[in-house]
Amino acid sequence: MNILCFTSSHKIGLTGQLTEQAIAFSKIPAASFTFLSGEKEQFPGLFNRLDQAQSPYVTIAGLDDHADYGRLVTEFKSLVEAAVPDWVTVSTNWQLAIAVSARLLSRRNFKILYIMNGYRHNYRFRSIIARFLIGTGLYLFADDVITPCSFLKNKFNFLGSKNKIVFIGEDDALFDSHPPPDFHETKRLVFPGEFRTGKNQDMLIRAVKRYIEKTGDTDIELYLPGKGERLEECKALCRKLGLQDKVHFPGFINRTEMLNLYLICQYALVSSNVETFGHCIVEPFILGRVVITRHVGVADDIIRHEETGFFFNDENDLVELLLHILPDQHLCAKVAANARKERDQFRWENICQQYFDLVYNA
Repeated sequence: MNILCFTSSHKIGLTGQLTEQAIAFSKIPAASFTFLSGEKEQFPGLFNRLDQAQSPYVTIAGLDDHADYGRLVTEFKSLVEAAVPDWVTVSTNWQLAIAVSARLLSRRNFKILYIMNGYRHNYRFRSIIARFLIGTGLYLFADDVITPCSFLKNKFNFLGSKNKIVFIGEDDALFDSHPPPDFHETKRLVFPGEFRTGKNQDMLIRAVKRYIEKTGDTDIELYLPGKGERLEECKALCRKLGLQDKVHFPGFINRTEMLNLYLICQYALVSSNVETFGHCIVEPFILGRVVITRHVGVADDIIRHEETGFFFNDENDLVELLLHILPDQHLCAKVAANARKERDQFRWENICQQYFDLVYNA
């Protein structure tokens, strides 16, 4: 079986996430994979990673610039005629359009798998239009669709049986033998995310203030890495509430710095209105941190309340949860250990085998 996979994204080029996916796919002996990207890379060293893993790839200049459509279709058609794929895997609407056009022009009857990551969910009315347009395109042209969680699958439930759930894999570094959280230390909570409408960092700041007022416990810190238009507003709220020493704003940090921040924290909070998957849920889950989240993204697929994490709906719920959870070190240790036991479902080799078994080898 020959499979051709797009591994890049708009304006980015080869992405870190799809590089790890490609390397895991390459280890499956039952198929021959070729990976396709634009000439750019999200950060230096990704093409070297593919080379070192002996993962075969092809680049097409300008693939991720959303311009010169006719040339890109012609070059992709030539690639299709040379590789003769049984499947083509795409992850953007631009790639879907190129693949569909090449299928018609080449008269090669390959199947198309669409891997969905989002749908402009940050904008209420745009999201309705986007779901309609994306859904129509997938209904007409995709043979199978992968969504990374039940939350996103339900947004496109009209696709019926062609819509399947497979999680997104995570970096190998998360699965190293990191120490479990120490619940005898200062209580440290973290939520990484862009400071914009819908992320609700202000809710977390107010919840910490209310927790301190109700308990008198000041041995608590909140870390909010990220940048965005509402960052200064959140800093002003901290000054107003007198939390300058309790709430920390590290700014934009890289993957290694984020891992180190997770490791000094025992708790991860997720206050978003919407997450289409939620790396901010999965990453601390893998590390055996206590995840306290709203019903968004992958949370409903992996969190069982008071067993592998905790759910809240609004600020009042969150405050009550903090009052219940933070003093109970035994409960926290149990929940953290339970989450860590289930982390292997997010290893890339397991994810890619699921793709193969569920779609390519069906």
